[in-house]
Order: sequence, then structure tokens, then C-alpha cells
Amino acid sequence: MRRSPLSALAVLAGSAALLLGCAPASPSSSTPSSTPVASPSASTEPEVDAQLVISLDGVSFTDDDGTVTAAYDDSAALLALLEDATGELPAPEAVEGMEGYDVDMQSYDWEGLRVLADSAGEGPASIAVTAAEVDGITVTTEEGVGVGATRAELLDAGGWALVDDEDPTTAANLGLGGREVPDTESLTHPGSVGTLYLLFLLDGDTVTQINAPANDFSDV
Repeated sequence: MRRSPLSALAVLAGSAALLLGCAPASPSSSTPSSTPVASPSASTEPEVDAQLVISLDGVSFTDDDGTVTAAYDDSAALLALLEDATGELPAPEAVEGMEGYDVDMQSYDWEGLRVLADSAGEGPASIAVTAAEVDGITVTTEEGVGVGATRAELLDAGGWALVDDEDPTTAANLGLGGREVPDTESLTHPGSVGTLYLLFLLDGDTVTQINAPANDFSDV
């Protein structure tokens, strides 16, 4: 039987399709691309070094969770902040009052830090720092001065002599910062308004202790 031209073309097309199906795949059409695909990297916040900062008004604690501040006027909050920062709250110890003063005080002593507070929790607290770190936490002032700093660093931060006739380059105690307190009178500068400040004790040219808050209008 004689085939038509269309039938012959169909047979040729089918044969070509079979041949193409048996032929090896072209590398460019089936081989995965070797170009790496960028995947979004996990965003991580930079770690924050834990730090306690001493100021005229209170103490701030900063870590990865943020910053918390407690004022000296709220001794309960101050102790809670330090307990949260260090993981411990030392047992209070009674402090013998000064003769002539009806004051019932107690102290909380961490290694390198001490809080003095009214036993009734009614009066303001104060703090004394005797180490550069407490439980591995750096302790410094807002100006960046801590225990172990040099006299030169303290003077560069604005340290000053407590009385006019003292030389700040040799004085055993220096002040830092300062804010006038209305309705008070300075004991070291009679006739002047009293001042609240940070007190630094030095051994030679090295800071050994920081007391806060200190003032020049109270004799207690």
C-alpha cells in the first residue's frame, strides 16, 4: 500500500522524538546551577557587658535585657536591683549608731560593695564601692571612673578637692559631679548652698573607694 506524504512525516517526527528521549540530557538544561544561593543569616543582637553605674541619684544595672535604675531614696528597690544583678542578697548586719544620733541602720555587704540603709526602710540608702567588679559585673560612675582608676583619670573626668586649701593632685579625697541642694548650707564653704556629690578615696594616686551620695552639709 502506498503511504501518503503526511504519514511519512508523522513517522519521521515520532522517530526523532524517540531518539531525543534516548539521548543524554544536555548539561546546561538539567545540571543544577553551581551558584550558591544566599540564605538569610540569623540576626543576633550584640552582647552587652553587664554593668552597674553609680550616679548622684541612684544605681543603674545594664545587661542584655536592658537597663533598670533604682534611687537611693528607695532602699527596697535599690536592694532588689542589686539582688537581681548579682543573684544574691546578703543578710543584713546591724550598724552601731553614732553617739547622739537616734539612727537604726543596717548594712548589706557584697564582696566589693556595701549598702547602708535604714532598718525601717524609711530613709535613703547609701553605697560604698571598694572593687572594680562585683560578682563579675563592672562598677563605674557615669563618667567612667571606677575603683582602680588613677588620680589623673579622675581629674580628667572633673574631680575636685573637697576644700579650697587642698591640692587636688595630692588630696586623699576628691569629689566628682555636684548638685546644689536647696535649704542646706555647706559646712566646708560657709554661706554657700550645700552640695551633693560622689566621694572618692585615694591611696596615693589610685582610687580605692567610691561613696555615693556624699554631701558637704551633713555631719553624719
